[in-house]
Amino acid sequence: MKHFILALVALVQLSCATQNSSSNEDKSIKKIILSDEPVYVENKTIDEPIDFTSYFETHQISEGVYQVDIKSGVTFKKCVFKKPVSAFRKMDNGSIVLTSFQGNVTFIDCFFEEDVNFRGSSINGRIDFTGTTFDKSANFEELNCHENAFFNKCIFEGSLRFQNAFFNQKANFMSAEFYDSTSFQNSLFNSELQFSAAKFFKYTDFALIDCRGKVLFNYTEFRYKADFSHSIFVQDFDFVNTKNHTTSFNNCRFLGKVRFNNLEVISAFSLKDSYFMLDTPKIDIDSEKLMFSK
Repeated sequence: MKHFILALVALVQLSCATQNSSSNEDKSIKKIILSDEPVYVENKTIDEPIDFTSYFETHQISEGVYQVDIKSGVTFKKCVFKKPVSAFRKMDNGSIVLTSFQGNVTFIDCFFEEDVNFRGSSINGRIDFTGTTFDKSANFEELNCHENAFFNKCIFEGSLRFQNAFFNQKANFMSAEFYDSTSFQNSLFNSELQFSAAKFFKYTDFALIDCRGKVLFNYTEFRYKADFSHSIFVQDFDFVNTKNHTTSFNNCRFLGKVRFNNLEVISAFSLKDSYFMLDTPKIDIDSEKLMFSK
């Protein structure tokens, strides 16, 4: 009888262990997303690559362009991603697969150890990467943000690409740090753009940007060349207490109030052929650190 009871206990324990193992397997990121329920993951180290384009069936949206739709919101908080995270895929025949997120895309206080690629993604909900570190490259080219986008306090260790992106609501990069080349070339900001207290350590490309709302670059540092040439700023533009090495605003159009107060310039600061709809602003630059061209 004693041996029977022991055997029965062992069988129950084995059954529980099997159930627990199955439960853990069901908690893979892929299966969580496939459940069509809101995704919420916190304080986890994720050792599997995440490819949003591979989780659902693709449908064609134009010649050579396919798309997958993620209906539920995606939220990760204080997670470490040890493998690449992607919402963009190029197929062997040259076609591409993009991702449309119907809900929010949130990665708060996370750490990406490998490349991140959201190229061409469309995000209908809020996008929030507050406090997140990108250890390798990050690609957000042609990103479409329909709600507010938060990248404040982010750290970008690798190159960052935001060319041809569209921000319908506020875009916030306050106190972010950019340690490699950064490009926002030809992006459109439909509402307020905030870069105050940000730090750029390598080449920074803001050429051809179209800003429809207020723009703030107060207390921002540009340690290398920054190019804003051929851009348009429809509303007020604040560039106060900035530190600049070589900054160019050539051929820009400023249609609102402009403030270039208390600038520190190490090499050159240029406003050649720029147009100011209102009064030409006073350019207040530290003359001891200036080689200024206008």
